[in-house]
Amino acid sequence: MLNTCLPVYRFFRQCLIVASISLFIFIPIFSQDGKKTDSLKARLTNSTAAEKLNILNDLFKAYNQVDYQIAFNYAMEFDNLAKKMGDSVKIVEGGRKMAYSLMDLGKNDEAIKILIEILKIAERNKEQYPELKKQIKFILNNAGIAYNYLGNYDKALEYHYKSLLIREEEGDKKSIGTALNNLGMVFYDLKDPNKAIEYYIRAIQIKIELRDNSDLDRIFINLGICYNQLGDFKLATKQFDEGFNVCKENCSDNVKREGLLGLGIAHLGTKNLEKAENCFLQSLEISKKQHNSIYQINNYHQLSLLESSRGNDEKALAYLEEELVLAEGSDFVEPLIQLYDQFAKIYSKEHNYEKMAYYLNKYTQLKDSIYSDELIKNLAKVQTNYAERENIKTIYEQDQVLQLKQQLIERQRNQYIFIVAITLLVLGLATVLLVANRKQQRVSAELSMAKVKIQDQNQLLAAQNKQLDKRVKDKTADLSKTNLMLTQVNSELDNFLYKTSHDIRGPLMTLQGLCNLGLIESKDQKVTEILGKLGVQSEKMANILSRLTAVGKVNQSVLSPVKIDFKKLLTEISLTEEKKCKESGVNFSYTIDANVSVISDSELLRTILENLIDNGIKFYNNSVRVSPFVSVSVSQTPAHLLIKVEDNGIGILDTPTDEVFHMFMRASERSETGGVGLYLSKICTDKLGGEIKLEKTSKEGTLFLVQLPLDISVVIEKRRQQTEDIKMIQEEISS
Repeated sequence: MLNTCLPVYRFFRQCLIVASISLFIFIPIFSQDGKKTDSLKARLTNSTAAEKLNILNDLFKAYNQVDYQIAFNYAMEFDNLAKKMGDSVKIVEGGRKMAYSLMDLGKNDEAIKILIEILKIAERNKEQYPELKKQIKFILNNAGIAYNYLGNYDKALEYHYKSLLIREEEGDKKSIGTALNNLGMVFYDLKDPNKAIEYYIRAIQIKIELRDNSDLDRIFINLGICYNQLGDFKLATKQFDEGFNVCKENCSDNVKREGLLGLGIAHLGTKNLEKAENCFLQSLEISKKQHNSIYQINNYHQLSLLESSRGNDEKALAYLEEELVLAEGSDFVEPLIQLYDQFAKIYSKEHNYEKMAYYLNKYTQLKDSIYSDELIKNLAKVQTNYAERENIKTIYEQDQVLQLKQQLIERQRNQYIFIVAITLLVLGLATVLLVANRKQQRVSAELSMAKVKIQDQNQLLAAQNKQLDKRVKDKTADLSKTNLMLTQVNSELDNFLYKTSHDIRGPLMTLQGLCNLGLIESKDQKVTEILGKLGVQSEKMANILSRLTAVGKVNQSVLSPVKIDFKKLLTEISLTEEKKCKESGVNFSYTIDANVSVISDSELLRTILENLIDNGIKFYNNSVRVSPFVSVSVSQTPAHLLIKVEDNGIGILDTPTDEVFHMFMRASERSETGGVGLYLSKICTDKLGGEIKLEKTSKEGTLFLVQLPLDISVVIEKRRQQTEDIKMIQEEISS
């Protein structure tokens, strides 16, 4: 699971980069109030150029976190007006707004062109307009983010280091913390989460030192994603909870969108699929509302992985198709890499090797174009240059302290010590680089050997899979034959039962008629007594035949899904059982939860309830110390309908609970239907795709629990599909 999820973590980090610096780029935006934005739009027509710039700035802020396309339109209008006015400061500000929105819309190439252009303008005019000096570090930061999206990690690292150096020269710790956070994201994308965690912890330390909670929630989310990549999903979940705890009920849509995606990945890693799916769907909804393409891409990808883990490859492919439209319509590189990889894996599972090879080829070509030898060399060069600057600055500061403490030491000696220190530092750095280079060579050799072994193992596994597929197919064929035979036998038994019951009913009714006629005509007391007993037994046999006929009807019935009105149904049953309740003194009652909404077969459901209720009334406790009752409760869980039928009767004590639902199983001598009632309830429940069980039985009574699906349309469709599968297998066997 971890290897499957790793690629998308990188793209999720890239999305967090833009959000994590938003507080340092713009003044906090006001909440989008419809009346206020309408008022601002109305003022645009009759305003001066300077006033229009302020209004366009406010409108951009209002839509920046709500609808990126609308925000970009106002940014472009701001930029055009600034160019007409020839105001260099406003031109730079307008360019940054446009670039920021373009990055959110997935148009990073266009954003970089604008950022490079306004960087030149800011550099040329920074002495004339000091406020442009402050803008340069933000432009460098945005350029680093855009290059990160495009997979140009060497450029991204270079621009972020330049931004960090400027911030360190200014001595603004809050701004330094932002740069550290962004550097951590680049190292995360380079699959070095441990290095990324170091930068995040430094950023958090600065936040704590300054007592500044702004953007602290996002840094915790960044940490959580790093731990996701390391496979420590428990610690990752803790970091996401910390992030949400910072903003609590005031979390912005961006924080919710980012945190929910990361939390969903953590749940997916721990196999908690329902929670993971809920997080991804919430994050996807926010992303669609904001028109944020990269987060829609990432959420679709995670939902595809989730459905694939459930074995639902068809739905997984549907999510990937949604993702493919968005990814190929943007210039995000990493999403395409992990998208092609997932397509190849699913088609491999389905043995569609043509499509698997197609996507595997695209994956390899795109990945090789990003992670080239040139990229590795440039990354090493950028990090080395930054390390040299840091070391020189550190030595210089130490030298200044040393001069203050040792003012009496000769100047020449100080210079000599400084030169020796520099020489030792260079030698040490060279040694470290040499050792690191050799270690890298060893690792590369080991990786090559591991790759060969993996290829061999994959070939062996493919051969084993072919053999296993053949064995499974053979076993499936045998099982299909057996199921077909059982189905035919059951059908014949049902027909025999139904016809036999129907054929016996005629002679039995004749026998009852003769008994009644004999009772009327006979004057002999013994004959009358015998005829009376014979009539009672024939009546019992008639009841049993009615139940057996009902069994046949249930087995032959076709499910008719309708919405069930439980109040109406239970009221009708209570009227039917009213006479028996009065004769036995049983109090019948029922309760129905208000939120119950069920689609089922009303006749089968009525049969279940009638038999369970009649069973409770029939076996009531006739002790004078007991007030007999039968109660029914109807409730609903997110997945099932629950029906409980409870009584305080004589109980079922001498029969195992798993045998009470067998046909002709009589739990008491007071049974008049030969043990068919509970069996009838059982087959009706099975027909509805549910489960019935004897939950409790004792001298104090019994409790039956019936669990049914909320919508039998799903059961009908599943059985239809199973029937089609059996037919398909039978056709394959016959061919």
